[in-house]
This record gives sequence, C-alpha cells and structure tokens, in this order.
Amino acid sequence: MELTRLEIKGFKSFGDKITINFNEGVTAIVGPNGCGKSNVVDAIRWVLGEQSTRVLRSEKMENIIFNGTKTRKPANLAEVSLTFNNNKNILPTEFTTVTITRKLYRNGESEYRMNDVKCRLKDITDLFLDTGIGADTYSIIELKMIDEIIANKDNSRRALFEEASGISKYKVRKKQTLSKLKDTEADLSRVDDLLYEITKNLKSLENQAKKADKYFQLKEEYKKASIGLAYYKLDTFSTDLNALTDKEKELQQALGQTLEDIDRKEKELRSGREEILVKEKSLSAQQKATNEFNNKIRAYESEKKIKNERLNHLKERESRLSTELNLDKQQLTNVEYTLKRLNEELYEEQAKLDVAQGDIQKTKTEVEELKAQQQSAKNKLDRFVQENNDLQNKIYKVEKDIAVLNIQKESLEQESLRNISDASSKAEELSQFNIAVAELQGKLDAQQQQYDEAVRIENELNSQIQAAEDQLQETRNLLNKESRLVDAKQNEYNLTKSLVDNLEGFPESIKFLRKNAGWAKAYPLFSDILFCQEEYRVAIENYLESVMNHYVVDTKQDAIQAIKLLSDSSRGRANFFVLESVLENKDADYIVPENMIPAMQVIKVDKKYENLCLQLLKHVYILKSDDPKALEVDLPHKDIIVLHHEGKFSKNKLGFSGGSVGLFEGKRIGRAKNLENLAKEIKELNACIAELQHTEAELVEKISSLKAQSQKETIDEIRIQLARIQNEWTSVKTKQEQYQAFISNSQNRKQDIEKRLAEIAHELTKAEPELKILKVEAEERQKQLADLQAAYQELNDIVQEKSTAYNQENIRLHQQQNKVAGIQKDLEYRESQKEALELRINKSIAELEQIKTDMKDALTFTETNDDDLKGLYEQREALEKALHEMEEEFYSFRKKLNDLEEEVATLRKNKDQLDFLITEVKDKKTSLQIDLNTLKERLSVEFNIDIKELLEGEMPEIVAVAGRACRTMSKAQEAAG
Repeated sequence: MELTRLEIKGFKSFGDKITINFNEGVTAIVGPNGCGKSNVVDAIRWVLGEQSTRVLRSEKMENIIFNGTKTRKPANLAEVSLTFNNNKNILPTEFTTVTITRKLYRNGESEYRMNDVKCRLKDITDLFLDTGIGADTYSIIELKMIDEIIANKDNSRRALFEEASGISKYKVRKKQTLSKLKDTEADLSRVDDLLYEITKNLKSLENQAKKADKYFQLKEEYKKASIGLAYYKLDTFSTDLNALTDKEKELQQALGQTLEDIDRKEKELRSGREEILVKEKSLSAQQKATNEFNNKIRAYESEKKIKNERLNHLKERESRLSTELNLDKQQLTNVEYTLKRLNEELYEEQAKLDVAQGDIQKTKTEVEELKAQQQSAKNKLDRFVQENNDLQNKIYKVEKDIAVLNIQKESLEQESLRNISDASSKAEELSQFNIAVAELQGKLDAQQQQYDEAVRIENELNSQIQAAEDQLQETRNLLNKESRLVDAKQNEYNLTKSLVDNLEGFPESIKFLRKNAGWAKAYPLFSDILFCQEEYRVAIENYLESVMNHYVVDTKQDAIQAIKLLSDSSRGRANFFVLESVLENKDADYIVPENMIPAMQVIKVDKKYENLCLQLLKHVYILKSDDPKALEVDLPHKDIIVLHHEGKFSKNKLGFSGGSVGLFEGKRIGRAKNLENLAKEIKELNACIAELQHTEAELVEKISSLKAQSQKETIDEIRIQLARIQNEWTSVKTKQEQYQAFISNSQNRKQDIEKRLAEIAHELTKAEPELKILKVEAEERQKQLADLQAAYQELNDIVQEKSTAYNQENIRLHQQQNKVAGIQKDLEYRESQKEALELRINKSIAELEQIKTDMKDALTFTETNDDDLKGLYEQREALEKALHEMEEEFYSFRKKLNDLEEEVATLRKNKDQLDFLITEVKDKKTSLQIDLNTLKERLSVEFNIDIKELLEGEMPEIVAVAGRACRTMSKAQEAAG
C-alpha cells in the first residue's frame, strides 16, 4: 500500500484546487517558509479524522476553510482527498485504489466519503486500523511530537510502540467487546425488573377493583342527592323568571319614552342647523367683501410708497450719470492726444527698420558662402581621417593575429608534451584496473547466487508462516464465535433456571406447593411436561393458557392433600390433573386438512403424560402458512379447533378469539425440558472450545518454531556484502572506463595539435610581410593628414568671425521689429478705447434724458392721491361695523345649537344604559333557561330520568339526602388522599 495522490481545495491557504502526486521517487515536499508545507500535513491529518482544533493550529473548525483575500471571496467549503494504491490488499477492501474524502461546509455540516460513497468516520478508522495510518498514529510525526516521545509525555512512547506492533487494534476491539457485554448485562437486569413490575401491577389491579366497588356505591348515593337538588332548583326557576319578565317590561317602557324625546330634539336640531348654514353663508360673504376692500387699501398704500422710492432712485441715478459723463469726456480727450503722438513715433521707427533689413541681407549672403567652403573642407578631412583609422585598425589586427598565433603555438607544443606523459601513466594504471574488475566480477556472481538461494528458502518459510497464521486467525475467530455462543447459552440457562426455581409468572399457590415439605411429592406442572417446537410455542401456550398452571399428579389422594394444605395456609387455589383418571384415547382420527398439521406433531412429551396431552389436543390443528386472509375464513364445521401458527387467533365451530401477541407469551412451555437441552448444548460447546484452544496452542507453537528458522539476519548480512561488492565493482569499473576514455581522447588530441601547429606556421608566413607594407603606408598618410587639418582650422576661424558679426546685426533687427510691433499694438488699443468711450458717452446722455422725464411723472402722482385714500378709510370702517354685528348674531345662535346637541347626547346615553339593562335581564332569563336545559340533560344522561316525570312525582327530603351524600363524598376524598 502506498500514498499516490493528495487533493486539497478550500483548506486553509489553498484557495484553488491543487493536486500533489506522490509518484515513484518522491520522498519529500520542500519550499520556503510560509509556502504551506505545514498546511499539507494538517490536511492529511484532518482527512484521516482529526477532531482537535488545537492540533490543526486553529481556534475553531470553521477557520480551516479558506477565508478569502482582498481580491477573492471566501470559500464555502474545505475539501481534502487522499488516494492509496491497495495493490497488496493491505486494506480490507476489494478495491485496488482507495480514495477517502472529508468535506466541511461553512454552515457547520460535514461528511466523509470513501470512493465517492458517503460513509462514517468509524468506517474510515476501521479501514486503516492496524496499518499505521491515522490522525494520531506514528505515520504523521511533527517536530513537537519528537520531544513528547523522548520525554515519554502521557505515555506516548508506549502508544507509538503498540501502534507499530499491531497491539492497538486488539485493545480497541477489547474495549468495544467490553462495552457490548456491559449493555447485555444491563438488558438481563432489565428482564428481572420487568418481571418485578408485572408482579407489582397485580396488587395494584386488585386495589383498583376494590375502589371500583366503592365508586358504584357512592354513585348511587350521588344520584339520590342530585334528584333532590333538581326538585329544589325547579321550585325557584318560575319565581326568578316572573321577576325578570316584570323588570324587562318596565325597562322597555322607559326606553320608548327616551326614544320619543330623542326624535323631538333631533328635529329641532336639524332645523337649527339649516338656519345656521344661511347665517354662515351671509357672514362669509360680508367677511369676503371686507377683506377685499382692505386689500384694495393696502395695494393703494403700497403703490404710493413704491412711487416715492422710485423718485428718490431716479434722483440718485441722475447725479451718478452726470459724474460718469464728465469723467468719460475727459478721458476721451487724453486718448485723442495719445493717438497723435504714437502715429509720429511709428513713422520714425519704421524708417530705421527698413535700413537695418538691407544691411543684414548682405551679411547673411557672405556667411552662407563661407559655411559652404567650410563644410566641403570638413568632409574631405573626415574622409581622410576615416581612411587613416581603417589603415591603423588593419595594422593592429595583423599584429594581434600574429601575437595570438605565437601564443597558440607555444600552448599547443606544451599541451602535446603533457598529453604524451599523461597517456603513458594512464595506460599503466588501466592494466591494473582490468585485473581488479575481473576479480570483483567473480566474487559478485558467487555472492549473488548465495543471496538468491537464501531468499528462496526465506520466501518458502514465510509462506508456511502465513498459512499457519491464517489458520490460527480462522481458529481464533471460530473460538471467539463459540465462546460468545456458550456465554449466550449460559446466560439463557441461568435465566431459565432462575424462572424454574422461582416459578416466575405463577400464582402464589403454585409456589407454596412447590416449596412446602408437607406435600408428598414434587409433582410437575403441566407447562413443564411439554416441549414444543419454537415456531409453534406461542400458539400452543395461548390455547392451553387455562391449564398451564395445573399440577399433574398420579392419584386423586395427592390432589386432595395439596388442596388441604392450601386451605389450611390460606394460600389461594390450585388445579390438578389426575393421571389415573385419564382414559386412553380411542376416538377415530379426523382427516387432517392439507394446510394444517395436528398439534400433537409439534410437541414432545413423555409416554406417561401422552394420554393427557391427547385428551387436551386431540382435535387441535395448526395452520402451516401465514395467509393474511386466514382470519376471514369461515368457522370450521366439525368439532375441531384451528390455531394460527404464531398464536394470533384460534377458531372453533362456536366462535374464535385473538388479538396481539404479548412480549412474554410462549416462554412458559417446557422450561424444565429446555433447561436440560441447554445444559447439553453448553457441555458440547465447552468440549468444542477446549478442542479449538488445543488447536490454537499447537498453531502458535508451530508459528514460533517456523519464525525461529527464519534466516533474515543471514540474508541481510549477505545483502550488505553483496551491496558492498557491487559498489566496489561499480567504482573500479567506472575508473576503468574513465581511463580508457582518457587514453582514447589523448590520442585524438595529439593528432589535432599537430594539425593545428601546421596551420599556425602557414598563417605566420603570410602575415609578417603584409605587416611591414602597411606600416610604411601609414607613415605617409600621417603627414598628409597634418596639412589638411591646418587648412581647415584657418577657414574655420574666418567663418566664426563672420557669423559673430551677422548674429549681432540680426539681434538689432529683431529688437527694432519688436519696437515697431509694440507701437502698432498700442495704436490699436487706443483706437478701440476711443470708440468705447464715445459709445458710453452717447448712452449716458440718452439715459439722463429718460430719467428727467420719469421724475416729472412721479411728482404728478404723489400730489393727487391723498384725498382718494381718506375716502377709502371711511368705507372700510362702515364694512367692519356691519361684519361685527353679523358675527355676534351667528355665534349666539351657534351656542343654542351646541346646548341642544348636548341634550340629545345625554338622551342617547340614557338609551344605551336602558339597552344594556334590558340585555342583562334577557341574559339572566337565557341563563335560567340554559340551567334548566342543563339540569334536564344531566338528569337524562347521568340517571336516565325525564324532567316531566320528576315534576309529576313527590318531592323528597332534599336536606337529609344531600347531607348524607356530602359526608360520604368527604370520606371518599380522605381515603383517596
């Protein structure tokens, strides 16, 4: 078994799904700090079932889910899968590839999967049990765990050794077995508790029966008291009902009078509301006219105020415009003077500019001709310099090549001498290595043959050990199975023996006779002489239920003696079968139906009791099949009894019985016989267990003997020697091949060196004469270069002088041009300023004329409007006086209406109160009727008495009867607690 693949998705730092393949040769996962190596270990531990968040280096289990980054959302689940190659069948499953998966969702749900099938954690734990793989086994060891193992903290070293040696598997199984045994013991003790509870319930039922008798006695007394009380109630019903009827009539008359008053007041209220609506409309019209006249006066006053303000504003504006007009005229005079001065200055500067332009054009032509000559001389000088440099480079290259060739020649000659010396020394060493390789090859073949033989013998021995261990495991499994079976049989035997000895489920009289020494002989019960097949036990026991507790005695005298013992001791009653009175059955047998079997065929009984059983079961038959419609089949016509094979029902020609089957039914037949059978089975099982234990001991001894014959140490020693010889042979063989390759390379290198020396000598012969010619040519060209450089420098000085003069003149020209342009821009600005001032002056003059006209109109309005305003004030006072009179009349009438509305509201409250009282009286009458009907129904239901018959009879003395009933009920309550 080997780990082949690990898949992680959404676990801790692994946001994306990653797959780590553990192919052949992969022994470790390496990486820098913080790359997630520890998270890989945590993922393996987690998928194997780790539940501790501390071990997973987290505060809570939800934190192991990938929590997202600034650019990624958190994951919704963490999922880890481990894949194992089960090619050696170490894991107890038929799959060659096993994949286990664990998932955890953010809502807390989790699941385990095995080969993509949902499973439990226990299934995964059981799968890897005894393989060394698990969340807390030695297959995963962290750095801190090494310290714990060394310090033996919490006995960790022992746990590690037990896991490695395979002991922990048996400890787990032992713990599980002990837990199951504990549960079984609890179930057995529960059986005793159930039997005790059943016995206890019998006493409780007897007490309940006594209480029931007392209940019926009290019920009769209660009936007499209830009838007397009914007479008393009926006598008061008519008196109360007449009083309520009279009161209802009085209330109805008062309600009628109140309704008449309400109608009269509401009519007056409606006519008053119509009249107040007319008054309200007149008042509203008068208020509207008064408000409109007030608004007219306010508008007139506002208009007068606006005209005064406008007149003041016009005066201020006239003063401001006069001032601005004078300033604009002064500024226009200044602008006209400035324009005249600028035109004269522009004429003078333009004449100077024309002279400067003619001079600079002549200087520019001379400079351009000199620059052309300079450029021609420079090009010629550059070409000569380039040619001279090329010649110098060529001379340098030839000198360099000659020097390189001389160095190579010396190096090759030295290498040739060194190569010859090394080749001769290596040849001598190679002969020694050839001899050593041959000797080591012989030793290697002999050692390999010895190792193969030892491995073959060890494999045969391992096969024998494996076969013996398999047989031992099978024997142990069978031994465990038989041991569990004998324990179960022993428990069943002990339980049955306890039931037989204590006569559980039998009456007190049966137990007394069994334990009493005064009875002549310990006769058996009828349930003990029978032994029935298991599948028919419930059917036979249900049919024979009435006779199961009968004692089977030999003579009538034995039965008489037992009955006297029971009577003298007051221990209840018992039934007896007397064998001397049972006659031999001579009746002809019925023809057995196809789907039935006789009851006598399913029971076993001693010859002594056979006639008794035939007498009881001679006409009893059991259905073979479980037909769901068997219950609905017609009753048998003959004098036979049909039983369902599971005891659900029984039929005869007169009727049938049946129902549910109890938990303890079928447990009483053949207890004594079953006890004997259990003792025999336990004895046989113990003999089988002893034989299996003997076989187990022989197999253990055989395995120990076979393991003692193991040659693992010899094989390991031979393998070490073989590996050492193999390594030595490989080392010598490698050196032999290296020396052979070195000698071959030396010979080839010698030939290459000789060839290269010949080539270098030829190249030197050509290069030396060429170098002398190039040096002579270089000296001549150096003299010509000096002449050309002197001529170029002279021409360059002349061009520099002319260019400087041209630049000075050009600067003066540009300054003159800027000066002329500035004057022209100033002239344009002054012209636009002059036009703007003229427009503003004309506009101001027109506005000043308009202001004077407006001032004349405003003066005319303010002089004539004061008389009109006085007349308006007089009319407003008359309107306000009429409005005040109408308001006083309206609110006086409104007060009368409000008083009338309060009277109507008071009458309505009185009406509601009368309605409530009438309803209350009606409810009381209804309550009386309900009480009467209740009394009628209670007498009819409880005592089956008609109330009309009760009224026609004589009235009993209710006081005496009721008193006795109350005293009886009090005593009953005290007795009940």
